[in-house]
Amino acid sequence: MEENMKKFLYIILVSCFSLTIISCAEKEEYSSTPSAPSGLTATGGAIQVTLNWTAAIRASSYTVYWDNATGVSSSSTAITSISTNYYTHSGLDIGTTYYYKVAAVNSAGTGLLSSEVNATTNKYVTTTTTASGSITVGSDTLSGVYASECLTSASIISYYKLIGYWPSEVNAYGHVFVVTASDNISIELHAFTDTSCSLSSVTTKTVSNNVTVGSASGSNYPVTYNNKIQKLTAHSTAAETTLEALNSIDFTVGTEKDFSMTGLRYGLWTLSGTTLYLADDSSSTFPTSAGTVPLR
Repeated sequence: MEENMKKFLYIILVSCFSLTIISCAEKEEYSSTPSAPSGLTATGGAIQVTLNWTAAIRASSYTVYWDNATGVSSSSTAITSISTNYYTHSGLDIGTTYYYKVAAVNSAGTGLLSSEVNATTNKYVTTTTTASGSITVGSDTLSGVYASECLTSASIISYYKLIGYWPSEVNAYGHVFVVTASDNISIELHAFTDTSCSLSSVTTKTVSNNVTVGSASGSNYPVTYNNKIQKLTAHSTAAETTLEALNSIDFTVGTEKDFSMTGLRYGLWTLSGTTLYLADDSSSTFPTSAGTVPLR
């Protein structure tokens, strides 16, 4: 009986000692703020910046500090309670550089800020086509240039590479719609070698006339027009080789080459405020659903 009591007391003492060690360790873990996160990177995209960093020891959450100029500090705009070691800052302006630092947080407070990084959001695609005139669409008027942001959809890029339309160097693209007269338009597809749409690879411009806008169904307007000319430009030797293989004629880098086109096309234009959506046109019937890429 006495021996059993000794064993029982020993177990209790060991258990208490273990709990004391654990308690002290937990207390020590949060007696100081976490170290500054390392490896912070920022990657610009379409109206967003993606941040990644190495998880900090003793961190229970993170706070991202950001600004439109260098010199981010703890007084800058803060995004709090981030539970992962990555974050996507969305809803940003296009073609704008944003600056960031990140800090780890635990019950003891906020730790030191990381080193500063920056990234620039993708910009709208530009064109050399001159806008002129306007086209009436319901109670609205289309005029000037409507362009998409710089796009990097892997599936679209892979498709155009697969059919031999773009060279392997292409990493981004964008759409442009230009009103060139009261019934003329230029619908353009621009391909780029970089993901910020700065270095051109291939430009395709389809010039159409006799634009006729039908009656709306909601915000969707059926449109007919005649494709008249397709203008292709290779901006690199890789693009030159690709277009020559595709069209079986010689191209010169930087020189636009025209191809005559014929045939009535059926399209669908959707207006939402100052934003235009173009559905893929057809040679036989009007599209039944609106396009998904906003042109502004």
